[in-house]
Amino acid sequence: MYLAADIGGTNCRVAISDIQDGRWRIRYRGTYPSQSYPSAEWILRDFLGACGSPALTGAGIAVAGPVVDGRAQLTNVTWQVDAARLAAALDDLPVVLLNDFEAIGHGLSALGTEDLVTLQPGQPQSGAPKLLVGAGTGLGVGLLVPCGDQYKALSSEGGHADFAPRGDTEVALLRHLSERHGHVSWERIVSGPGLEAIYGFLREKAEEGPKVLPASEVAEAALAQTDTWAVRALETFVSAYGAFAGNLALALLPRGGIFVAGGIAPRILPKLTDGLFLRSFSAKGRFAGLLAEMPVHVVTNGDVGLLGALEAARARSGAL
Repeated sequence: MYLAADIGGTNCRVAISDIQDGRWRIRYRGTYPSQSYPSAEWILRDFLGACGSPALTGAGIAVAGPVVDGRAQLTNVTWQVDAARLAAALDDLPVVLLNDFEAIGHGLSALGTEDLVTLQPGQPQSGAPKLLVGAGTGLGVGLLVPCGDQYKALSSEGGHADFAPRGDTEVALLRHLSERHGHVSWERIVSGPGLEAIYGFLREKAEEGPKVLPASEVAEAALAQTDTWAVRALETFVSAYGAFAGNLALALLPRGGIFVAGGIAPRILPKLTDGLFLRSFSAKGRFAGLLAEMPVHVVTNGDVGLLGALEAARARSGAL
């Protein structure tokens, strides 16, 4: 059995799994609020204790932040994660530490057709690069590049590139966020905190008075159409999301497909499938036709990061 963790800015999801009939079967799972624990070691010890400390072969730990020399400073959590320290805490268990979107890249191979919703079938090319993008607490980006007859998963911090506004509303939003944060990245808009910020900005711009709503409530109100400002906020969010994905697609030419992952996408699926995302994705002037050829899918399986961490752990241990 293998241990996997997917550590994000809001939650740390943990699982123990083995392989049955060629597929991962999760035997134990748990979800822990990341901000409530002083370290990853605390979470893993709590989880393993609750599971009865089963015998393990290896561990894959995915983190929302860049990994350098086996260490990571999470972008939206104050503590660091160190592979050697984790291994020592887990009785010298082999540990692989990887970026969360690198893990999602590994996890794609474990998904079935039921785990994807296709926004645009496009014209997929075998052996071509694949792009991963996903909003949650932050904005993740990854890439799958062909390596022989397999794919190699690469991480990226593209979500922190400069936000490029389109139209008067987004220009005003950029100025609004710049006054508060200085540098305004795409993640300031295309993320859970970004959706909250858009909602507050639109109300303030209309002189409706301040009102703070969590991203989940903004999305729910928008989909139910019970709050006009939530509807507009989600439209602005999804339009920016599509534009960002289109920018990355032009830069990387992922003719193998674009995979929209992250925690937010499955929750706003009705809005992602109504055409707005794709219109913004392909609104690139002379290159709209090129982008129309690229497949675009939404990943609806929330375990894809855990599955990828399990795949990485199995590869690290040398298991077949």
